[in-house]
Amino acid sequence: MHPDESSLTTKTDVQRINALLRRLCLPRWLWRTSVLVIALLAWIWVGKQILIGGSLVNYSGLQSLGAQVVDFLTRINPYLWWGLTIILSLIVLSLARSWLKASIKSGRQVSVSVGDIQKLAQGMTAEGVDVLLWAWDHEAGPVTVGDLIAARDQLRGGRVRKLATARAQHQVLRQIRDGSPPTPQ
Repeated sequence: MHPDESSLTTKTDVQRINALLRRLCLPRWLWRTSVLVIALLAWIWVGKQILIGGSLVNYSGLQSLGAQVVDFLTRINPYLWWGLTIILSLIVLSLARSWLKASIKSGRQVSVSVGDIQKLAQGMTAEGVDVLLWAWDHEAGPVTVGDLIAARDQLRGGRVRKLATARAQHQVLRQIRDGSPPTPQ
């Protein structure tokens, strides 16, 4: 196959895998986006409430500690509440990030139906199917979204060429082992 044909068929295979991935992943993407937007809006409201509540704090009840302490606390009051809000924001951000990573991981483990694999494979080149077979660990279970992502990434990374080179090398080594002269490539 000519190099230009190979890259064109690889692009076609990548496009087919991308189309299937979009269809399979769209509901999860919408769900994740919705959850994150709602969490962001809720956190903005909570943060605002913390800052408003903090601005209403009055330290005059601490006069027994001295006027300087009350004056100091009154001056740093906004910074205390902004600091608390920033610390809590980092905690919320960390929780959101952990949730998103777990959601992505579980999304990659979703099995792809036999019908979807059949439609995909029928539209792909033999080389593209070889890359999908290479990316999929059939002993671990059915083809998953993660396997499709890996196959797409491998197609983009030149796995077709690498598999062809590996086959040629394997053939040469078998011929040498079997005692027949290797055929020039």
